[in-house]
Amino acid sequence: MLILAKSSRTYFIAILAFAICSIAAAARSRGFIESDGATHYIFARHALEQPIFFVDIWGRPLCTALFAVPARVGGLIAVRMTSLLAAIGCALVAAEIARGQGYPRPVLALIFTLGQPLLFLHSFSELTELPFALVLGLAFMGYQRRRWWAMAILAGIAPLGRPEGFVFLFLAAAALVAHRKWLPLLILPAGVIAWSIAGHQLVGPADRPWWRWLIDHWPYEQGSEYPRGPIVYFLATLPVVVGPFAFAAMWIGMWLSLRSAWAAAGLKEHRRRVDFLIAALTLAVLIGHSLLHWLGKLSSSGSPRYLLIVAPLWGCLSARGWEWVFSRLHWPRPVSWAALAVVAPGLVNCCYPFLPVKQAANWNQAQKIVQWYEHSRLRSRYPRVMSNHPGIFFYLNASPWDRGRVEPWSPEGIEHPPAGVLLLWDRDFCTRNSDPKLVAPLGRVEQAGWIDDPGSTRLSDANNPDVPPNQLRFDKSDVWEVLRSPSDATSEPPTPWRP
Repeated sequence: MLILAKSSRTYFIAILAFAICSIAAAARSRGFIESDGATHYIFARHALEQPIFFVDIWGRPLCTALFAVPARVGGLIAVRMTSLLAAIGCALVAAEIARGQGYPRPVLALIFTLGQPLLFLHSFSELTELPFALVLGLAFMGYQRRRWWAMAILAGIAPLGRPEGFVFLFLAAAALVAHRKWLPLLILPAGVIAWSIAGHQLVGPADRPWWRWLIDHWPYEQGSEYPRGPIVYFLATLPVVVGPFAFAAMWIGMWLSLRSAWAAAGLKEHRRRVDFLIAALTLAVLIGHSLLHWLGKLSSSGSPRYLLIVAPLWGCLSARGWEWVFSRLHWPRPVSWAALAVVAPGLVNCCYPFLPVKQAANWNQAQKIVQWYEHSRLRSRYPRVMSNHPGIFFYLNASPWDRGRVEPWSPEGIEHPPAGVLLLWDRDFCTRNSDPKLVAPLGRVEQAGWIDDPGSTRLSDANNPDVPPNQLRFDKSDVWEVLRSPSDATSEPPTPWRP
């Protein structure tokens, strides 16, 4: 009983310390870790009023559904608190997997999951990796405990969280076949089928069969608009994922898990199979994303956050290796040293501050442009804006599909300028996109007929907070272009305008 009480106290202290640090960072961080997080937040915030966002492929139905109510009720901070709960959930799942595998100290798996630097950053983000990792971890725990229906349900909704979910869906099907569990196979495709039917009803077109909707609307292509990277890129960034002091222990845990799988009864024993899968799935994610980024396939941008989708398993491997080292060398207090090992990297912030997260320069400029637009006389003639920068919608507090205030960014809208629209072009989001059809270089925009008034098209004083919005001037810059459609909202011929 004393050991259990001490272990519970360690769980509580670790989770409480993590939560306090995450909440402080969430409250003080004005910027987004990645701009994709802002897109997910915007979709979730407007999903209850525009259900089309629940089926949007960019937003991911799983994450939009998870964030929708917090975003609507509590705003950005509530969404970040939801991510914090997902991070804690991942750590608890890691501890339960470790307990099921007979690890002497399952709390180490919790500590090394919470101690992953990238997981901490994502605990106050709006991105998809942690909700997906939680669902995937619970599905894996279902397999470990032979709860086949639970595993099938969770694996079935995984594709609604991230594209990797389709791979794990087929792996779950293979596991059910291998164990001759035929009935749970029937519910594996239920999530994808429901997504496609809902999308067909909300988006259409009605003349296409429902089962084609997801295929027709899937934005990723075989290639990638992002530059390729070296094949060892993800391996080099792995210490940022698992933690610098856990990096060596993780590889030891990988070796122990693979060795255990082939020892004695080998894969004929279920616990050995689980050991093998803990190592094999993490290696598969690492190798798979390394190859995609190296080959420039499937719109891989090479973001290290992709590796977070198996965060609980990284925590289990690190815990197993750490335990082995301390046991082998007869070192005392492995839990205390583990806590120190995961806290120590945070001291880097004292020398090279990266927390709280500051707003990027182009986001500052997006905020200035929105302020200028809302105070400009031009707004009455051009009441809608068109942009691919999430900051524009964030500061407008508008849905990207609110046709009263926004013209959606689309190839049709770019090529055929609608009346009464102001196009806000930036070199980051308009020239790089996972969907090549949404890439629009400035030359293409101008050739389509959008009007760029010389000398009055770019934002100056963007970094000067003292300039009133209605006194912003525009001049030449390399960041933003403000263009107008050939006709205003009254369809009158355009005349020279002044901000």
